[in-house]
Amino acid sequence: MNYSMLAAAFLAASSFQPVFAQAPPRAQAAPQSIYAMSAAGLGSAMTYCMAKHGPLREGSPAARCYARARAILAAADARRHAEQADARCADPATFNACITPEVGRFVFALNAEFTRQAL
Repeated sequence: MNYSMLAAAFLAASSFQPVFAQAPPRAQAAPQSIYAMSAAGLGSAMTYCMAKHGPLREGSPAARCYARARAILAAADARRHAEQADARCADPATFNACITPEVGRFVFALNAEFTRQAL
C-alpha cells in the first residue's frame, strides 16, 4: 500500500464524528425579558435608596443602602421572574405591552422588600 493513500485514508477517517459522541453542553439562552427585569430592579434600588438617603455617592448612606438593595435584588431572582414573564407573554405581537405589568409587579415586590428590611 502506498503511504500517500494510507495517509489520505487516515485523514478521511479522522474527520468523521464518532457515532456516540456527545454534543457539547449548550448554554441556556437568557429569557427575552431578563434585561427589562434587571434594569427595572437596579433602577428601583437606586431610586429607593436615593429617596431615603440622598445622593448616591461612594461611602454615603445611600451607597450602603444600594449595596444591601442589590443583595435583595440578587435573592429576588430576576431570571426566574423573567422566565415567568416570558411564559405569560409568549405572543411576539404583544410581548412588549405584556411584560410592562410583569416588570411593574417585580418592582413593586422589590420595593416592598426594601421597606420590610428597612433599608
